[in-house]
Amino acid sequence: MWSWLRSPWVRYGLVAIVLACLAYALRDNAHFLHEGWAALKRADNRYIAVAVIFTAVTMIFQAEMMVSLLHATGVPCGRGRANALGLAANSWSATLPGGPAVAAAMIFREQMAWGASAVVASWYMVVSGLLAAAGMALLGLIAVFFLGASVHPVTLGASIAGLAAVLYAVSWAARNPAAVEAWLLAALRRFNRLVRAPEDRWTDKLSGLRTQLRAVDIPLSRLVMPLIWATLKWVAEIVCLWACVVAVGERPDVAGVALSFLAAKLVGQAQITPGGLGPVDVMLTSTLVALGSIPTSLAVAAAIVFRMLTFVLLAAVGWVVFLWCWVLRARTSLESKEKQ
Repeated sequence: MWSWLRSPWVRYGLVAIVLACLAYALRDNAHFLHEGWAALKRADNRYIAVAVIFTAVTMIFQAEMMVSLLHATGVPCGRGRANALGLAANSWSATLPGGPAVAAAMIFREQMAWGASAVVASWYMVVSGLLAAAGMALLGLIAVFFLGASVHPVTLGASIAGLAAVLYAVSWAARNPAAVEAWLLAALRRFNRLVRAPEDRWTDKLSGLRTQLRAVDIPLSRLVMPLIWATLKWVAEIVCLWACVVAVGERPDVAGVALSFLAAKLVGQAQITPGGLGPVDVMLTSTLVALGSIPTSLAVAAAIVFRMLTFVLLAAVGWVVFLWCWVLRARTSLESKEKQ
């Protein structure tokens, strides 16, 4: 009945609809591209090249974190596939309202195709997010203690302690799968009694959870390398922003640039608009002025150049990768199977 959904033409149609919706959503922000192009033409090409390199390095480090985490669970994951998945998922996440949910589903599905169980794929989603947040908090602490930034360290310290506690809880659950399964079964039966449903309803879906949890029984020491990759990813993005500021003619304070980047990233998590256009740019510009001691005109130019690279360029590359790896190659594979 639903076999028509497998047709490559349906894939093309869905992608065309998505791109049309994206163009419609960005219609009120077309000036951003014009201003960004003008700022790029005026900027120092040497530092633009540095920014482009570190934009690419950012995605490479993100893929390395994925490879490290999946290898720790015994799931085979090639670096080429991890980089392609990261770029494609980023294009969905950055350019569409609700894109992060689509990107998460895409990553989940691809990892299961590589051999990961549902528990491992879910564990990756949780732990990768925690490591990314921990990396941001670590960089914030470095800015506070070593670069002289005037931000209260208690909040950042509490954040790191909270993240460490969650990571420990995840590790404990993996080491004690029987206890976790028993607790979940008891909670499910209690819920069924409350709603006056059969007590064993849905309990069969928890069977085997103990075995799957053992797949993520990973010592915390094995998470050190993924944490390093996650932190280096943020460092690469900060270097990219610094290069963009230098490219427009300003020598910024490194601590101010780092904290401006972190503040803009936090605002961008809400993603009210595609790629955070508007809120992220305002936050980035205002914090560059306040924390980086940069003139407003240069802060605006630097923010536009930075966003042209990390948003527009990465999204464009990601869509090309998605079309090649998930649309065109899928069609070729389907046609070869039909010939057989």
